[in-house]
Amino acid sequence: MAKVLITGAAGYLGAFVVERLRSRYELTLTDRVQPREDLAGLRFLQGDITDYAHVERACEGQDAVVHLVALVRERHDKPPSLFSDVMVKGTWHVAEACVRQGVGRLVNISSVIACGGMPWGSGPYRVTDPSRFAQGDLFYCLAKHLGEQIGYAYHQAHGLSVIHLRPGVIAGDGANVGPQRPAAPEGPWFVYVDPRDVAQAVELALQAEGLSYGCYNIVAGREDSLFDWSDAARDLGYRPEFNWPEIP
Repeated sequence: MAKVLITGAAGYLGAFVVERLRSRYELTLTDRVQPREDLAGLRFLQGDITDYAHVERACEGQDAVVHLVALVRERHDKPPSLFSDVMVKGTWHVAEACVRQGVGRLVNISSVIACGGMPWGSGPYRVTDPSRFAQGDLFYCLAKHLGEQIGYAYHQAHGLSVIHLRPGVIAGDGANVGPQRPAAPEGPWFVYVDPRDVAQAVELALQAEGLSYGCYNIVAGREDSLFDWSDAARDLGYRPEFNWPEIP
């Protein structure tokens, strides 16, 4: 059974990823805080992603790493130094530790707004389309973008297999209760994804043979999606199952 480390395992998305993978992989969880009680039977290493020594110890003996750590909720009043430390330096630590410990694959959970923000009116947006950064959630967008660049650099320099997954707005996470259709949408608008579909994409990324690098939008499977997910369907076999059919 392959060994997989999950960073940020105590978070909202982490619970769904662990539930999806726990019967198929030997999991190690790491986070600053304890995970939920129903995950207590799994191996857990408490520590901080900004502590490189902890990250390298956690990566020891692992076949793959699923990197979930990010500043998600209540992030809008935080200084840029915190984004740099947690999301940029933290991702750098993970990539370096993967190389030093011989980890075969890094699955990095990025975001659709690693492109700089919601590209309203120009969708469906592909990961190969130009980035467009603006004010607002700049620190988060930029940190996700730089995390992808770190993964790409380590793929080029060391041959590390890296797959970036860009989830849309994850329904149920904090204030993200779920989608609400605009009164009069003028074009593609749907930006949401169910966390169970993100977990599906993580499993597919771990299993993808012959794929050494890639970046994919992971969103609901709708014709009005603002983000194109056809590359994920083609390369990973991603088939979103939770698509809000009650919303026209």
